[in-house]
Amino acid sequence: MTGKIWPTLFWLAALYNFAAGLPSLLGLGLPAGELAAEHLLTIRLASLLICTFGIGYALVALGLPGTRHIVTLGIIGKLGVCALVLLYISALPPVMPMLAAGDLLFVVAFAIWLYRGPKPAI
Repeated sequence: MTGKIWPTLFWLAALYNFAAGLPSLLGLGLPAGELAAEHLLTIRLASLLICTFGIGYALVALGLPGTRHIVTLGIIGKLGVCALVLLYISALPPVMPMLAAGDLLFVVAFAIWLYRGPKPAI
């Protein structure tokens, strides 16, 4: 990974995912008495996956070999988030479209990295 911008981008992506996923994963701000157990489980599973992607982005930031595919999966996941937010936009609080906009910015940056960044050995 050449240049200082790419590791910084992936560290930011990791922090972004941790900020989005860790609070709910740890149960912070969840209305435990108001949600059924299966809904709490769904929220925590989603939060775990968000944090897992954050770990992946940290691995890319470290420049470890073989992490290029994590970026491809990140693009797929973040585009999925954007699509789902658009689908439910009228029922969501205003913060959700802003988070999806952040994901869309990462999609663009990740695509540029895949195009211009290091190519895998064949």
